[in-house]
Amino acid sequence: MSTSWPTGPACWGVVVVVVLLVGGGAPDLRAQTADDSLSLAERYRTVRLRMLSQDFLEGRRGLPVHPPRLLPTDADTLLSPPSRPDTARAAAEAKPSFPLESVRRVRTLERSWFRQRYRAVEWSFLGSGSRLTFADTSRTRDLRARLQARFGPPTRSLAEVYSNEWVQAPDSTREAPIQFEYWFIVNDSIPVRVSDVGGPGERGVIVSTDRRHRDDLVALRSALFGPLKSVERAPYVDYYYEQSTRRWYRVGFDGRSFFRERISRFDIVPGRRPRLDTVRTESSAVDAPEAPASPGP
Repeated sequence: MSTSWPTGPACWGVVVVVVLLVGGGAPDLRAQTADDSLSLAERYRTVRLRMLSQDFLEGRRGLPVHPPRLLPTDADTLLSPPSRPDTARAAAEAKPSFPLESVRRVRTLERSWFRQRYRAVEWSFLGSGSRLTFADTSRTRDLRARLQARFGPPTRSLAEVYSNEWVQAPDSTREAPIQFEYWFIVNDSIPVRVSDVGGPGERGVIVSTDRRHRDDLVALRSALFGPLKSVERAPYVDYYYEQSTRRWYRVGFDGRSFFRERISRFDIVPGRRPRLDTVRTESSAVDAPEAPASPGP
């Protein structure tokens, strides 16, 4: 003979009551005496549980049903919409600012005075990196043309470095053939140098200042180079020495396009900068002229 068991909520109610009665969850109050250790509150709770169980078994009362309560889980963070911080504030925090009150270019005849005044300075350097900023992604020749337009000719160039002794010196002792250098005094006291040692085909330049201001170097460079984005390129010409081929060039911007012309080192007069030809013939350009580079990558 098969026995059918009730299913549904009634089944679970029977199981709860049986467990309580058999397992000792609801002790028999008739067997209790005044010496029992149960407190008065526990007695009332036990009596109420017994009455509810009897009402359920006799069909006079059903079990209360409560709506489900959601428990917090790690998956909730994936489903919740991300918070949106103030974009203007986030941008300001990501890009520190530097108060640029004044910028004075050190002229060619002031180089000795600049060296003497800042002879004890320990320099901190910032080169072009992986940042997608104007100073990092612009072609060096493009920055040179914009610096020329805003500040005039550089403080120092390869023409001042070149000499017969420099050419004959071993590579290990020879001074780095800088392309150009701008020296500045920022805010009347802070020395800043902008140098190109890689040549016109590279991107960015090296910016250095007193190491006491190294924490502000990124912001200082942004403040110094920010206005260059809206400055039109100015014509210029420099000497360029390519170490890999040991060849000399005239490089620059003629107002329309960037150019590179191969020359003999005997065409260079030590200490004298090249002059920009107003009209350049095709025969003088051994290397084909290069098209203007965009400031972007």
